[in-house]
Amino acid sequence: MIRNREIARSAAGWTLVELMVVTVVITIVASLAFMQRGTTNEQFQRQNAARELKVAFERARFDSVKRRATAPVGFEPDLRAYVIVTSNSFTLRTDNNQNGVLDAADDLTYTFPAGVIAEGYGFSLGGSFQVFFNQRGESSVASDNPQFMICNVACPSPPGAPAVSNTVLVTPTGTVNLLGGGVSIPTFLNPTGQTTVGTSEGIKSEAVLP
Repeated sequence: MIRNREIARSAAGWTLVELMVVTVVITIVASLAFMQRGTTNEQFQRQNAARELKVAFERARFDSVKRRATAPVGFEPDLRAYVIVTSNSFTLRTDNNQNGVLDAADDLTYTFPAGVIAEGYGFSLGGSFQVFFNQRGESSVASDNPQFMICNVACPSPPGAPAVSNTVLVTPTGTVNLLGGGVSIPTFLNPTGQTTVGTSEGIKSEAVLP
């Protein structure tokens, strides 16, 4: 008799309660998988944006060194390549069309993906922040912390957190580094030991500092 009841219950299939439980479990698992996928995609977009900013700084530095770009004293034609960083984009300006001047036609602008922003590491962008590079490849703002946090949604207090931020660091000598969140910025001293060599020293003019 008991055996017949088990067979009858098995033949009846799933009950409504069992179907509801299975549906709830599937929904929860699918939601968790979707949330994890969204988080991974956001991290990838942030890391890619940080890499693009690093490359922009490196291109500006290379361009200034290649062209032996100079300025100020009196801000005469300022031919130094530079990068303008805002909270949601950055613009690279080099002599891209090789016409000997820097103008808007040379601009290459990268807009951060939705949910990715930039902030100064320990300073305010103030709307936008410019980093120039001279003919020796040195940063023009070596004493003003040209370091930037690239974050998902909002930047936590420096040094940020690995899960939501990266830091792009420009050293006084102009080298560019990409750091993970949660990493304290090392201290770099301004370059020293530079010597001005006169044009009468028998050294090629290309190697003489202005």
